Amino acid sequence: MESMTGYGTAEGRVGRGRLFVEIKGVNHRFCEINVKIPSRMGGLESYIRKRLADKFARGKIDVFFKEKEPLFGGSTVSVDIDLARQYERMLKRIRRELKVDGGDFLDVVGIDRILRVEEREGSYERLWSQIARLVEGAASQMKRMRVKEGAHIRADQRKRLKSLRALTTKIRKQSDRALGNHLKRLRRRVSANTPSNVDEQRLQEEVAYLGGRQDIAEELLRLESHIKQYAEIMSARGPVGRKLDFLLQEMHREINTIGSKAADAKISQMVVDCKSELERLREQIQNVQ
Repeated sequence: MESMTGYGTAEGRVGRGRLFVEIKGVNHRFCEINVKIPSRMGGLESYIRKRLADKFARGKIDVFFKEKEPLFGGSTVSVDIDLARQYERMLKRIRRELKVDGGDFLDVVGIDRILRVEEREGSYERLWSQIARLVEGAASQMKRMRVKEGAHIRADQRKRLKSLRALTTKIRKQSDRALGNHLKRLRRRVSANTPSNVDEQRLQEEVAYLGGRQDIAEELLRLESHIKQYAEIMSARGPVGRKLDFLLQEMHREINTIGSKAADAKISQMVVDCKSELERLREQIQNVQ
């Protein structure tokens, strides 16, 4: 069992620089991968999605990249001499025609107007093998966290399943007692109405009718079967969240039917307890892959 919540990072040398990779995961009905990387690295998005989709079946996953050091080396600085000469000629003309004194043209124009700072460019796709190792490292770290949390969820789910089994056993025993008591009361009522001559056929018909309305044996059998399947799936490898969520819906349906059919206060209370356990199971399963 694996949780959908996790976090992982990796950092290392790539090309001539250094890259930082961060991956976060939270619960989601499907597998949704959001790649938040600089636009110049856009060509890597499909590579990243495929790599993570192969590792994770469900969850909302956010991926972040940051160049700690430029991957293609540092920036280059150059001077636009032609533009500088144009500035200087224009300033000389202004001084001459307006007969004003002026300082150095760099003080007027500013050095940043004629400097060109350019980042070295290259193909990020060609660096994918190096980048992929960092993506794999961050994803593996997140997966370990998901597996660890999944183990805690599984342990708690086992306790709740045990409690659910115990409640089901109690409901079965109480149902047998309650049905027997109902039948005794019915027999006394029929005998009281016709003390000299009990219509045994009518009594059997009433007993069959009452038993059919209040018999929850089939619902209990299906509920016990679902609990058994749940425990087996919970221990299986691979994504199990959707299967368990479906079983919980079926278990909830059986519990509702039991509550409506069993006209007994003790069973009604145990049904409430069962629903409480099922709700806790359901809340946890929402974060299971």
